[in-house]
Amino acid sequence: MNSVIENFLSQIKYLHELDAQNLPLEVLKELSKMSPEDLYKTCTQFVVLQNNVPSKEKVLNIDENELLVLVNEYATKLLEKIRT
Repeated sequence: MNSVIENFLSQIKYLHELDAQNLPLEVLKELSKMSPEDLYKTCTQFVVLQNNVPSKEKVLNIDENELLVLVNEYATKLLEKIRT
């Protein structure tokens, strides 16, 4: 993982900090340099961190269809933020 993004994630205190509109400029710059595949993977990681509530039985409680919708929404918001 990119060191700027890794550092950002290590300092998060609240989940709303992962919202696309709340990402710091240095993180947005690093995301804008990524290949589409890596950007999608990172969006997926952010969505899982922000929305998943693990239980004793399951580490991932978001089903595949819900995850796809959430990641596409997140990526759309992120791209809008990067473009502004």
